[in-house]
Amino acid sequence: MVTHAERSATRCLAGLASCGMLIAGAPRDANAQSPFDGWREPVVVELEVAGGKDGERLRALGGRRIQLGPRERFTIEIDPFDQRGRRFPRERFQLGVELDRECDGRVSVSDTGSGNLRFSAGRSRGRCRALVYVPGNLNLEFELEFEVTGIGATNYTRRQAEEIANRLYRAILQREVEPSARAAAVAEIQRGRIDNQVGSMLDSREFVVIRQRTQPAEILEAFYAGLLDRAPDSAGADDYLREINRGQFRVAIMNLVQSQEFETSLPSR
Repeated sequence: MVTHAERSATRCLAGLASCGMLIAGAPRDANAQSPFDGWREPVVVELEVAGGKDGERLRALGGRRIQLGPRERFTIEIDPFDQRGRRFPRERFQLGVELDRECDGRVSVSDTGSGNLRFSAGRSRGRCRALVYVPGNLNLEFELEFEVTGIGATNYTRRQAEEIANRLYRAILQREVEPSARAAAVAEIQRGRIDNQVGSMLDSREFVVIRQRTQPAEILEAFYAGLLDRAPDSAGADDYLREINRGQFRVAIMNLVQSQEFETSLPSR
């Protein structure tokens, strides 16, 4: 938890300049607000929080990390309630946002109305955290955690998906892909199922034969050559070779596919 001094230094109200963020958790229990029961003026004592990516139906947020691809957006909607269980007047409701340093370049935030926040992912991959709170009421605060992933989740263009399919065939089956198989692979990749595509190729009889007649180091060399068009480097080779020796071919392939090097080597969108 950040200190009060750090909070004052990094605080920004939703609706001001954009701020970076991440998500993880739910509002704290508001039982400590019982002293407000006798107040005539409404006081925020409880929050309901829902969220979802653009195009998705908003759902109640639990204690989960929100994963976003580059340029994806995620909206949270916060409904405040007063000490009598009634909705707090939206025109009087304010939110504060507290950021950690890791959010810079990863996620920015803007408001879309009282109680609504929209988070936009940048292109810098990784995780960061932020605190959303009701100013003046420290019992009503919750941590947000986002993870910005590679472009591979669901938003490859067709051109990029075709390139990935070509590279997967060279890496795993050590040959060029035929047109009919390419079309099926491209469709799978564009649906966000690249892991399924990799798994089906690794489970194929063709790859079983390759792994039976090929040394682990040679398999790793084929993975690197097919996906990154280079030989393995000493830094990464040992880790991937251990995975291959354990039969964890999918782990090695997916780590390479999700690497920054692989992503930046793909055709432009």
